[in-house]
Amino acid sequence: MKAMLYADWMNLRRSMKAMVIATVVIALASIVSGNGLSFVPAMLCMLSLMVPATLMSSDYAYGWDKLSLSLPVSRRDVVSSKFAISLLVNLTVVALGMICIAGMNAFGGDAMAEDMMGMLACEAVGLTLMGIEIILVLRFGPERGRYFLIGVVWVPILLLTVVKKHPAFGKLVQAVGGMDSWPVGQLAAFFGGLVIVGAIVYAVCWRIGVGIYRKREL
Repeated sequence: MKAMLYADWMNLRRSMKAMVIATVVIALASIVSGNGLSFVPAMLCMLSLMVPATLMSSDYAYGWDKLSLSLPVSRRDVVSSKFAISLLVNLTVVALGMICIAGMNAFGGDAMAEDMMGMLACEAVGLTLMGIEIILVLRFGPERGRYFLIGVVWVPILLLTVVKKHPAFGKLVQAVGGMDSWPVGQLAAFFGGLVIVGAIVYAVCWRIGVGIYRKREL
C-alpha cells in the first residue's frame, strides 16, 4: 500500500504545477473583476476534482494500471491508493481555503460564518463528485468516464432549469432562503451533516470501486 501511495504521489507531482497556475489565474481574475478573493476558497475545493482524473489518466497513458499488478500489491490497494491521495489533496485544499477565509476576514471581512458554510457545502459536493468520478473512470476508462462525469454534473443543472417554474420549486427556494435566519450553530450542524453525508458517499464509492476493479480484466 505504501508503494502505491508513493507512486501515485510522484505521479501527481507532475500535474501540481498546472493546478497552482490555475489557482493563481483564478485569484488574479477575481481581484481584477473587483470580487476580491471571496470565491477562491470554494474554487480551490472544486479544483481538487482534477486529482482523480489526473491520477488515473496517467496510469492509463503509461500502462501503469497493468504494471502495478505485477507488484506484490492487491487490486484493493491500487484503488485505495487513488482514493487516499485524492482525499489527502482535497482535505489539504479545504484547510488552505479555510485559512484564506480566516485571513480575509481578519483584514476587514465580515462574512466569515457565511464563507465557512459555503466552504463546507463545496466540500460535501466535492467528496461526492470525487467518489463518483473514480468509479466512472474505473468502470469506463478515463475518456468515457469524463463524459459520464459531465453528465452527472450537468444533468441536475438542466433538470433544475426545467423545473424551476414549478410551484414546488418556489416553496423550496423560500425554505432555503429562510436559512438566513438560522443561528450559526444550526447552520454549522446542517452543513456539517452535509459533509458527513459526502464522506459516507465517498466511502461507499471506494467500496464499489474496489469491487469494480477486482472484476476487471486488464
